[in-house]
Amino acid sequence: MQGDGEVLFLGGVGEVTVTLGHDGLSFLPLHPELGSSCLSSIGLLPKLENKIKFSDVYAVELLDEGPVCGPWNTRIVVQSKKNSEMHRFAVHVITRSRKHPSQLVPYEYLFGHKDPETCKSWVEHLSACINNEQDRPKNLMVFVHPLCGKGRGCKNWEMVAPLFDRAKVNTKVIITERAGHAYDTLASISDKELKKFDGVVAVFGKCCITTISHDV
Repeated sequence: MQGDGEVLFLGGVGEVTVTLGHDGLSFLPLHPELGSSCLSSIGLLPKLENKIKFSDVYAVELLDEGPVCGPWNTRIVVQSKKNSEMHRFAVHVITRSRKHPSQLVPYEYLFGHKDPETCKSWVEHLSACINNEQDRPKNLMVFVHPLCGKGRGCKNWEMVAPLFDRAKVNTKVIITERAGHAYDTLASISDKELKKFDGVVAVFGKCCITTISHDV
């Protein structure tokens, strides 16, 4: 996979040559005239960068056989070739919103190939690459404040919890019931128990996150 690269089908772009590097996955469209405006035409996404950094990937997933859409520049694509049935895998990343650059949003790169073993091999290699990265959390303690942020604490957690599941990160979720609940919880945990966690996540208002950070 490293070196010359392999031809895969990328949803919304078409055929691309994909190369696996030491820090990420790069791809170049075989027909740039079809895919040049694809990802840049979606408001939530930045302009197509032709590279996926491993540090931005939170999961790689082998999918069932199904449709992979052709280039979104439909004025050029022949109608009968817009979608193709093939074996697929998804690379899930976190990227910056194009409309709101300060916000991080999830996005899925959908790759396809006629050979199922090719997709399986890519998933295995990519999974190994991201799992070998240092400092990737496996166990997190999550404090959810149900009242901060206009009472959206629990709803916000429900929105992002599937991302942790997909990334295979174990979470111990604690719904706070009063002021100082997070501090008391952390203070009561032994060092041995605390070392089982790779970090503490807060789904709160800004002030509560600062308090927890200081307490830790």
